[in-house]
Amino acid sequence: TWNINKDNLFNLSFSSDAVYPNYWSTMSSVYFASAYKEIWGNPELKPYSNYELNLMWQHKQKYSLLFFAKFNPNYSVQLPYQPSDTMTVVLQEKNFDFSNMYGLQASTMFSAGKWLAGNVSLTGYYRRDKSDDFFDLPFDRECFTAMLSTNLSARLLSRHNLRLVIIPSIQTKAIQGVYDIDPIFMLRAQLYWLSDNKQWSLTLAGNNLTNCFFNAKSVYGNQNFCMRTRNSYRTISLTAALKFGSYKDKKHKEIDISRMGY
Repeated sequence: TWNINKDNLFNLSFSSDAVYPNYWSTMSSVYFASAYKEIWGNPELKPYSNYELNLMWQHKQKYSLLFFAKFNPNYSVQLPYQPSDTMTVVLQEKNFDFSNMYGLQASTMFSAGKWLAGNVSLTGYYRRDKSDDFFDLPFDRECFTAMLSTNLSARLLSRHNLRLVIIPSIQTKAIQGVYDIDPIFMLRAQLYWLSDNKQWSLTLAGNNLTNCFFNAKSVYGNQNFCMRTRNSYRTISLTAALKFGSYKDKKHKEIDISRMGY
């Protein structure tokens, strides 16, 4: 970490790790999940390495820019494969040659007077997955994906503390091996009221309001497989809270932050 001055800070980090497959994935057994779906073990499955590099610049503790890179030699994940001679879908975890990702993330906080505040984050990354040993269907695929997320809080009434919080997130098309992952849109929202004496509060919250599908399909080569996963719930909740008593915060010594340059 390099604290250049009170307005600018740089942080460089690097980490490495090994990811081991679970026990059942390394067995030679075949499990029949349905009449047309088989789950194969893979005794040749190897652990894969995970290297992560991050470089962050923070300006005025409000704006941040992050460059990140992930390198995964021998990356493994379970993927579908449809043989050309049988009406079967084989699901097996296999090692890739590699799966690499390079990206940039920009985020900031913003406000407009006392009635609007929030933050926004925009991420874009390039991913490349390569495998020369995926059954008889080797692949070398790449994709650019963008993600946008924000947290917006708006004060609806000037005399009373009534706020609306909206939390949307959007992701464009992505890939994982032979999978194509369709764009995703998710939405959460909250309506929050606090009494004038700050003792009563009511929160009306909605989660997964779009009830979106997660669609992944494999149409690479001679494949034609689609997996549609739907979030199984949409929740709306109402919460009431009451603060009572005479709790007083204890006095604590101030933290010495002089070594951090402040």
